[in-house]
Amino acid sequence: MIKPLKALGALVVLAALIGGIPLALLTFYGNPIPQQLPGAEDVAHLFTTNDSIGFLLFVVVWIGWIAWVSFTLSVVVEVIARLRHIPTPQLRGLSAQQGAAAVLVAAIAGFGAPAAMAEAPAEIAPSVQTVEAPAMPTEQPSIETQSEHQDISTPETADLVITVQSGDTAWDLAVQHLGSGSQWREIVKANDGKIQPDGGALHVGEDPYLEPGWKLTIPGVPAPDTAPQDAEQQYETVTVERGQSLSSIADEHLGAADRWPEIAEASADITQPGGDHLQDPDQIDIGWTLRVPADTPAVPAPQTDEQPTQQDEAPSTDETPSSEEDAAGAAEAAEEAVDAASEALPGAEAPQTDTAADTAPAGAEAQAPASAPSTEAEETSTVPWTGVGSIFAASILGAVLARRLHTQRKRRADQRIPEAATVDLDQIRLTRIEDPTVLGFVDRALRTLSALQLRDGQTLPDVRLARLTDNHLELYASAPHELPAPFEATEDPATWLLPRTAALADDETIADIVAPYPALVTIGTDSDGYQILVDLEHLAALGIHAASQTSMPVMRALTVSLATSQWADDLAITTVGVCPELEDALGSGRITYRETATDLLDDLEAKLERDQEVLEELGHDSAQHARQAGDATDLWAPEIIIIGTDLSLTEKRRLQTIVDARPQIAVAVISSDQHTDLSEWRMHIESLEAARLEPLGLELSPQHLTDADYNAVLRALGAASTLEPAAEVPDEQPAAEDAPAAPLRPVAIVQPSTSTILTTAQREADPELPTEHPYIRVLGPIEILGADGPYEDKRLPAMTETVAYLHLNPAKPETDFRADLWPGKRVADNTRHALISRTRRWLGATDNGARYLPEANRADGSYTLDERVTSDWAYIQQIAKLHQDASSEQLAEALKLVRGAPFANSSRTRYRWSVTLSHRMIDTVLDLANELAQRALEAGDIETTLWATQQGLLVESLHEQLWRYRLQAAAHDPDLHQRITHDLEAQLAAVDDDYDLLSETEALMYTTPAPHRIAI
Repeated sequence: MIKPLKALGALVVLAALIGGIPLALLTFYGNPIPQQLPGAEDVAHLFTTNDSIGFLLFVVVWIGWIAWVSFTLSVVVEVIARLRHIPTPQLRGLSAQQGAAAVLVAAIAGFGAPAAMAEAPAEIAPSVQTVEAPAMPTEQPSIETQSEHQDISTPETADLVITVQSGDTAWDLAVQHLGSGSQWREIVKANDGKIQPDGGALHVGEDPYLEPGWKLTIPGVPAPDTAPQDAEQQYETVTVERGQSLSSIADEHLGAADRWPEIAEASADITQPGGDHLQDPDQIDIGWTLRVPADTPAVPAPQTDEQPTQQDEAPSTDETPSSEEDAAGAAEAAEEAVDAASEALPGAEAPQTDTAADTAPAGAEAQAPASAPSTEAEETSTVPWTGVGSIFAASILGAVLARRLHTQRKRRADQRIPEAATVDLDQIRLTRIEDPTVLGFVDRALRTLSALQLRDGQTLPDVRLARLTDNHLELYASAPHELPAPFEATEDPATWLLPRTAALADDETIADIVAPYPALVTIGTDSDGYQILVDLEHLAALGIHAASQTSMPVMRALTVSLATSQWADDLAITTVGVCPELEDALGSGRITYRETATDLLDDLEAKLERDQEVLEELGHDSAQHARQAGDATDLWAPEIIIIGTDLSLTEKRRLQTIVDARPQIAVAVISSDQHTDLSEWRMHIESLEAARLEPLGLELSPQHLTDADYNAVLRALGAASTLEPAAEVPDEQPAAEDAPAAPLRPVAIVQPSTSTILTTAQREADPELPTEHPYIRVLGPIEILGADGPYEDKRLPAMTETVAYLHLNPAKPETDFRADLWPGKRVADNTRHALISRTRRWLGATDNGARYLPEANRADGSYTLDERVTSDWAYIQQIAKLHQDASSEQLAEALKLVRGAPFANSSRTRYRWSVTLSHRMIDTVLDLANELAQRALEAGDIETTLWATQQGLLVESLHEQLWRYRLQAAAHDPDLHQRITHDLEAQLAAVDDDYDLLSETEALMYTTPAPHRIAI
């Protein structure tokens, strides 16, 4: 009851000071302001009269009014600063009033949301992220995610070290950890000059603006003791958040609310912020650290010489399950019960999942939105792509992969694409963020809407905002509008929903539909983690309000997102002071950089005059409407102007004229000049984690690219467009994954020879596959051969991916396993255990009982398949090590294993971890195909040449060097040559109408090669 009484007392005092003082002054003295201005006689009378008491009273009353005004102003400033989560501005001469106001407001605000309040509803209660306490290693790794606000102190200091979160101020941190906001200067002093991850720092005497991700030492507050009390008992620590109680935390982490005394007992000795301790279980505060017992099995006794090793011990069977299978048993039983109940309900469908995630008990961790980053325990300031959502991630990956694919098709066998095209981009982590289906869904949804409106003779809505959730695409129009099915109406006639499962128009229907909203771009995520998009063309102008070090990452993200947008047929982007390197890095012709805005404005004014004349003739009020109506669509490609520098008064006036012009031309402006608001639309960016979109007042986390992320994008784009000579690998240390291609050799185009390097039987015989142990096929449709254990059909895709992952990524840490197989999701331990347990039973065991999937490594929780489990990729790697030393028969046996592109039948939501590995697989297969085809062509073995090239084209259908081999092999036969030429033309049409072949490829297509030696 102490905090409520303090808050109530502060409220009474504040009300008395603000309301009571003026009421008392008016009651006992009246209005101090005279009805008319005093004259000279009145002033003389005031200084010559003997009524000194009246004069003194007059002065005291005015002092009272001045004190009241200054105090009330201080209160208003303090309240506004707290609501906006910014440091309170210091008013000169009012330090005493501001100090009193701060104390009272802080006392009242401190009671706003006590941590020990009744439990909030589960659907809105924030989740508690945990950090594992130091403990003995066990078979089941405990949770490794870090709390948002609490760090373990470093060895160099015993003081508490915290990570600044969005909205934190020095005053707030002082209130939370030191007990009084007035001690904020102590925090500044303790961190004076310490360089933060983004290069900034606090300095004594300067305004204490904090950036999320900063590490601050809280002086005089010891770091929490998180060591376990019992050597056999593990603990995890949680940080109390708003709306939580001991019982709610116990229910979430221990599965039963009545286990709260265990948390209270384990946490009693922790020194909390401000020096408090947990004494009353009904009184816990936001930011407190609590110790929660971790329900993990006891640490097994160390192995002795008399105990059998894992290879020698008796195998575990279904009758004698392993400890890991015991841990998964309860989760499987609960899941099967839910499945059975679902099937028993009339009309109910079984859950469409491959794991126990969707049927986990209430205490399990909930699935995060698709745009959430992975849950690895890494510092926000050092983890890449923290400002990138699933749409933006897909755009970046799409741009890099498109450049790499174009380069791959043109590379020769003696060339390589640098590894930086994927490795430097940290592509695996980016694939954990992206949603591979989202770009296609949004593009098809908008084109479907356009097709339906054109069919019905209706106009498209002016969409100002869109929101992409897990279930819907939400469209927010500027005015009420009628939309056809499958779009669903809401209570607001200007808001429409499209389910992500809706049936959309097919390729033929939308083939000629112009992208209706090409300037639609993601700007960030809302409080629910869902992505917010705006149509810049409708907004006409968007202002970015922030300091330069904060605005530039946001401007970069907008620029790169627009430049790599896959739902814009055509888009012209001109930047001034933003991303000067992107024009050359992309090489798409979509983006242009200007040093100044002067020349740009000249071009825009000419465009304005020209396009407005055409719009008036056509009778359209905007270029967007003209484009949607199909009138002169080649004129209406939106031009996005992105300005990252301040403008002169003349430039502002000229730009404003262009933006305000009616009819509205296809121009939109993004500007970081905070002194120039070209429209009512602007983003106020408080930090890289907090922003507000006006005039809607929408709070969001802005999309942004840090310096490191932007440089990684540039390097990846550059490397993806580069071909470098393949380095020779020493014979004594061959590199399987980077096996060099054959050196360039001239090849004679000759008539077919009677001698062959491979017979028809050798080419057409089925490959010999291992049958004694499980065998994995990934070069084509994914298959696991030889797994003879029991399984459910609906579990097969998840188990297949698990086996492929463990084989291709042996001994990966458990955190990577989670992040790769469940990208963008928070997965409970029981889900992982259940999947591993099912997979272990399905794979089975050797004749001597050894499981093909042994139990996890006790040190890091990683898994490694038995070495007898092998794959087609493993064999191809062995042949790649030999390369030119491999026999033609060995090359043929390797190529016979190729049935298609790697992971050919994988769904778009699975195998996202395989992107980088797929590149190596494709490179290696192409090199082996090149080697065998070149040998066959030199020997005049036409059939082997055609067979080898056909096998290589299974992994990359437009690899030009293989097509050149085919054309050379067919030079002696006009009919065969014509068929191959037509096949290549059909492949070009299917892949990309704008693709340009190399000149040497075209020469072989349309000119029958003469029998002479040429280099290929």
